[in-house]
Amino acid sequence: MTTRSISRFRSRALQLAKWTPAAIVLTETAVGSYWDLARIPYVREVFDHLGYPMYFATLLGTAKVAALAAILTPGHPLVKEWAYAGLVFVYGGAAASHLAAGDGADKWATPLVFVACTFAARAWLPSGTTHPASLERIGALLRPARSA
Repeated sequence: MTTRSISRFRSRALQLAKWTPAAIVLTETAVGSYWDLARIPYVREVFDHLGYPMYFATLLGTAKVAALAAILTPGHPLVKEWAYAGLVFVYGGAAASHLAAGDGADKWATPLVFVACTFAARAWLPSGTTHPASLERIGALLRPARSA
């Protein structure tokens, strides 16, 4: 194996490692939104067990569809950031709900894995999709105005 082929292999492996968490999050969000909006029996059982009303499933399903649309639409990096933040709240809230209900690790660990994948997917966005100007704008707002 030549140095060039090793370098190409590492590059492909790194890209696969970067896109795997995003694929996991997007797949779970797509399937979860369908399940929530269709109110399949499993969702009904979980919501009954946790004590949530079924209209909350519709709210979560709609939020997941909006997050998918924001993440998959090109451009709008700030909207993508908020979509990822919303997914952290969705999956973190699921883990917290299962912990509060006294469920075992088999119920609350999976949502925490999705939280970790969401953080990784957001952190490994391709360069150029973040919005560094937003921090500059905030800093400009906080600076005192210069007198002429």
